Amino acid sequence: MLGGTAMTALKRPLLRTLMLTLFGACAFLLPAQNIDIQSEDGQPLEERLVYSRQNTYHAAIHSQGFGAGFKIGRIKSINRTTNWEAELVSLHSLKEIKTVNISQYNTRPFVYGKLNSAFVLRFGYGEERRIFGKPYWGGIETRWTYAFGASLALLKPYYYYVVSYQPSTNGGYIEKIDEQTFEQGIDILGKASFVKGIGETHFSPGINASLGLGFDIAKTRTRVQSINVDVKAECFPLGVSIMDSEQHRRFFLTFMLSYHWGSRFNKY
Repeated sequence: MLGGTAMTALKRPLLRTLMLTLFGACAFLLPAQNIDIQSEDGQPLEERLVYSRQNTYHAAIHSQGFGAGFKIGRIKSINRTTNWEAELVSLHSLKEIKTVNISQYNTRPFVYGKLNSAFVLRFGYGEERRIFGKPYWGGIETRWTYAFGASLALLKPYYYYVVSYQPSTNGGYIEKIDEQTFEQGIDILGKASFVKGIGETHFSPGINASLGLGFDIAKTRTRVQSINVDVKAECFPLGVSIMDSEQHRRFFLTFMLSYHWGSRFNKY
């Protein structure tokens, strides 16, 4: 019994010494750690302000063309931004196939059966709503977006260089190269200049609506850098004629990938 008591009394000082040694080591090592946690007070002033405006530009490619536009935004809350937007995009038919007249030398490529080169001017109102915000160390902010508005299709006639034969005074025929729009059976040499037919441009009004996701990758709160993926539905009651084989088409569904850049700021 005496030996056990002596052993217990000996263990207690050793245990206290071990505990003090461990706490001392922790107290020594802890200040040497680099703890990378940023407080709001340590950030620049522009990163701590609440902004009310957001203006952006964008370039886009979609399943039937490409385009560009801009948005004028108002930041209503940390989760919601409203936008007035405008963009101009080209609109092609999925049936367009470029070809060349191999029977002639040095001809220009053309799309057989094309009636009009189509461009669409869009105006609309939309919103961005936050799904996931950025962590304090940065990253990607995810938002879902929607928009709706008016569309105006600009249809410029598509001209070809064609060969025609006119009777001559001596009873033969004279070969003549002319510019004209598409007709069945014409002998096409190639596409005419793009400016040919601009004065004959006609219009077709319509409406549009879109739904998508936006991924903001900007490193600061004052900048906007995002990649958006959208699906857009568009209707033209009077129809849009791009190809001879599908005249007066009224409904278009396109998928768009766009890159947006701009800034957030306050207007005092």
